[in-house]
Amino acid sequence: MKTIARPDDTAAAKRRPKLIDLRGDRLGLATTPHVRDAAKRALDEGETHYTTRPGLNPLRRAIAEKLERENRITVHPEREVLVTCGTREALFVALHVLLGRGDELVVTGPAPKLYRTVARLAGGRARVVVGDPAAGFAVDPDAIAGALTRRTRALVLVTPSSPAGSVADAARIHALSDLAIMHGLVVVSVETLEPFVYDGAVHRSVGALPGIGERTVTINGFSEAYGLAGWRVGYMAGPESLIAPMTQLKQALSICSPAVSQHAALAALTGSPESLASARALVEERRERAFDALRAAGVGFVRPAAGYHVLVDARGSTGSLPDALRAARLRLGSGTAVDAPGWLSLALTSPPEELAEAAARLGSVLRGGGRG
Repeated sequence: MKTIARPDDTAAAKRRPKLIDLRGDRLGLATTPHVRDAAKRALDEGETHYTTRPGLNPLRRAIAEKLERENRITVHPEREVLVTCGTREALFVALHVLLGRGDELVVTGPAPKLYRTVARLAGGRARVVVGDPAAGFAVDPDAIAGALTRRTRALVLVTPSSPAGSVADAARIHALSDLAIMHGLVVVSVETLEPFVYDGAVHRSVGALPGIGERTVTINGFSEAYGLAGWRVGYMAGPESLIAPMTQLKQALSICSPAVSQHAALAALTGSPESLASARALVEERRERAFDALRAAGVGFVRPAAGYHVLVDARGSTGSLPDALRAARLRLGSGTAVDAPGWLSLALTSPPEELAEAAARLGSVLRGGGRG
């Protein structure tokens, strides 16, 4: 039987505030025009077939040039660069080559469960080591050293990190490099948030340091800064001894990244930097508005040096916090999901006005029923 809403139900629904969902991990920016144009040209010219298996040669050359220019990493474009179907495939391939059954890797955290999941699928285990919140969740080389065992085969270094937004400084990068060399570890360096670094922080690639390049695989992509999240194209680069077996596995999985997507990525790397600057400025505007609103609402948080998430301190909250957030029509990411229990993850994926409203609601929640 059809249910007929009573007039008072309809009025209550109209008074209910808009749901604000800030759990996302994608900025959702539109693909930049020059990248779309390159993809259209590729379609018109019939570039719809398999490419060279490791990726288009011009794209791999552009990636190698970018790594040399911006990251001080030197790789051979044909033998040491592999274009993948996004950065997740790159991570999947890397860990499946590096880990055997019962092997372990250490991941710098907070970090999504993705790393644990992929390690488990590879037959291994991931240990996530979370930095101290008082230090902005910065990676702690001493804690990393304490997590190593005789079964540890690799270190996954995520810097800039997500969702904490920490950027490892030179001293920490050097300490981790020394640690990896001492223990014979391969480093998988995930650098996807490289374009979104703020507050004077400097992104450094561990693969550029002496003695560590021959045991480092660098993973990066184009998803957020160029609006290519759905195009499934990323890359990994490193010594031929590691990239060669990873190339074999990648080809068994998906042959090659979509041809049109590779042409789009080439345009992204070689085109005008204006679109990249625009994306960075958009995130910066949202950051400052969110920070001001959180402070005004009396909400504690760790100011990130990078990325587009903010970790909010909810460690004094009671078990009623989820209900209070639902009542406030507010959805935030759970810190437990990234090995940071007691924290909430707020994604800067909405306009500034909506972020300010979310901060005000969150302040009310944490001052009210959500606090003990």
